[in-house]
Amino acid sequence: MSPALVLVIVISGTLLIFAGVGLLIFFVLRATRAARPAGAQHFRNAVEQRGWVFSEQDDAFIELYNRQFNRPELSEPLWGPPEATAAHDVVSGVHRGRRFLAATFDVTHRAGRRRERAVWVATPTRHPILTISRVPQLQNSVNQAIGRGGMTVGYPEFDGRFEVTGEDGDFARAILTPDAMHFLLSDPRTPRMVFFRGEFLDAADPINDHRDPHELLPALDFRCDLLDRIPHWR
Repeated sequence: MSPALVLVIVISGTLLIFAGVGLLIFFVLRATRAARPAGAQHFRNAVEQRGWVFSEQDDAFIELYNRQFNRPELSEPLWGPPEATAAHDVVSGVHRGRRFLAATFDVTHRAGRRRERAVWVATPTRHPILTISRVPQLQNSVNQAIGRGGMTVGYPEFDGRFEVTGEDGDFARAILTPDAMHFLLSDPRTPRMVFFRGEFLDAADPINDHRDPHELLPALDFRCDLLDRIPHWR
């Protein structure tokens, strides 16, 4: 075999290898793009179809966040309350007749920074702080026995499974009507924690992306369903 033929074969083989590698890279990149989460424009379209508003960043909501947390009972002697510095991926609008806001806030607290998601449904009036936490019954019983548990509302099954903490026992009992307690005890959507803060209701539910209406709607429905069970807030 002549040296020229050998050279042609080597060059042809090298080109085929490069072509194969190039095709492999092309298909890998295409699959990666297909698996990548949808961008903001995709969510903007889905959100606006429902009459809601989407903004990738809207720092006008910083003051609203800080207003919920700028309260003496939430301040720490050394650090003070958490403060938002930016609001990202903001979805706002009205659902079932109630205003809502879903966003990710950049928050500074205790000299550190974190990202915090909020899915807030507005309550009719400003109200005291109240947190309702699902805890193991044995743990809750022990905490109450040693004086470290929350307040009780006089409904043994609920008191055994939830810890209620807040600044105003009368407000807690007004919120936790028999209908509301039965709902929290029996509804499979009930998350680990529910928060009443200032002007809104929020909850620690498992949402991967609040910009996606398919994930946001169930979270909004849970909050509205709970508010529907509070007589003076229907």
